[in-house]
Amino acid sequence: MGKRRCCACNTFTKMENIAELQKNKLFESLKPNDIERLIDHADCYIKEYQKGSDVYPSDSHITHAGIILKGDIDVLHTSIHGDEEIIGRDTVGDIIGPAFCITGMLNDLSHFRVRNDVKMLFFNINRILENPKTDEYYSIFIRNLTNILATNNIILNRKIRLLTRKSLREKLLAYFTYQAKKDGGKSFVLAFTREQLAQYVCSERSSVCRELGKMQDEGLIRVNGNVITINDDTLIYEL
Repeated sequence: MGKRRCCACNTFTKMENIAELQKNKLFESLKPNDIERLIDHADCYIKEYQKGSDVYPSDSHITHAGIILKGDIDVLHTSIHGDEEIIGRDTVGDIIGPAFCITGMLNDLSHFRVRNDVKMLFFNINRILENPKTDEYYSIFIRNLTNILATNNIILNRKIRLLTRKSLREKLLAYFTYQAKKDGGKSFVLAFTREQLAQYVCSERSSVCRELGKMQDEGLIRVNGNVITINDDTLIYEL
């Protein structure tokens, strides 16, 4: 799918966005005036993207991390054969690109494609880190940033653990179990299409559909459209 241009690019307007940012994990427990002080150093701007756009192309330097204010973004890898594989999906409140922004390393791993119309706030984390403060708000911000980076690391390790499962069934059950437990029950709404699910577990769509049918016939799961319900016995497949 070709790259499309973003449909808007605006400077950051504080009064319109501070309340929205307070809901974000990066600015959790910070007062509006504290957020303003951080933003003043961060070279912020707003962009809106249309469905199908690439936010960060592969092999690019990421100077500004992005907070998703509206919409969803798919994280994709390209295989050696040129096929795109979905690695994950980020949604409202998630931050994309912070590690590349902080380290200055070339983004040669992923590209980020807009799943539906997206609004994002971009900011330069390094501008904040280069101007450390002794104030409490700065310590809170650093703690929040560290928690986000640590959480991202845990998520990546879960994905590695999933992919090391020996069989496709084990991969699917491990993923389903995690999603259901995260939602606090036995059921969850699958955010992926069957093709995207196949990409996520590094398999073929036909193989995934066939395995889902077998798992349902054997009573391990129940599939109703995109709603997946798992049985208690499936909980042995934890990530």
